[in-house]
Amino acid sequence: MEVAAEKQNVLIVDSDLERICLLNQVFKTSKYNIIAHVELDCRFLDQVKQTNPDIILIGVASPSDETLIAIGSINQNHPCPIVMFAEDNRSETIQNATLAGVSAYVVGSLSKERIRTIIEAAIARFAKFRTLQKELEKTKTSLAERKIIERAKEIVAQQRGTTEAEAYQTLRKMAMNRRKRLAEIAQDVLSIAEILTNKI
Repeated sequence: MEVAAEKQNVLIVDSDLERICLLNQVFKTSKYNIIAHVELDCRFLDQVKQTNPDIILIGVASPSDETLIAIGSINQNHPCPIVMFAEDNRSETIQNATLAGVSAYVVGSLSKERIRTIIEAAIARFAKFRTLQKELEKTKTSLAERKIIERAKEIVAQQRGTTEAEAYQTLRKMAMNRRKRLAEIAQDVLSIAEILTNKI
């Protein structure tokens, strides 16, 4: 038995009645559920917090600096695909919107078919970006932990008069015995060394 796909909640931020009407038609029989229509004003961010949307569609002639700052804030606190329908086709504007976190910047006439394609592309692009972002964060964390382990290994080797390989095995054994990650044990060693020497 096939399980029905869960509907994704859409927040529409627009004051263009013609575009809103078209979007309503597109979403009437689809996997998307419109949870609210709001205007692009100072209450916009509050609406995002209250409605917790899966996708945000923004209609605007040209995104202002305030709008781009708001989009940047959304990407920090409530990351989700953002599609912007605009009239401003300047490359600088498109670049700024993309840097702020817009997944798809759309200029030109719209049709039901084009809207569906745009939204699907925006979702796919957002998912890919999030995957790359998580991989980058994981790599940064891994490198930072490796540095901590290396420093702790040097301290243990100096204190015990052993090789760094033996110091590493000591740290590993401590991590296993205490059921902690190696990086946590290494950080404990650095913290203790800092207290004792007040130099690290």
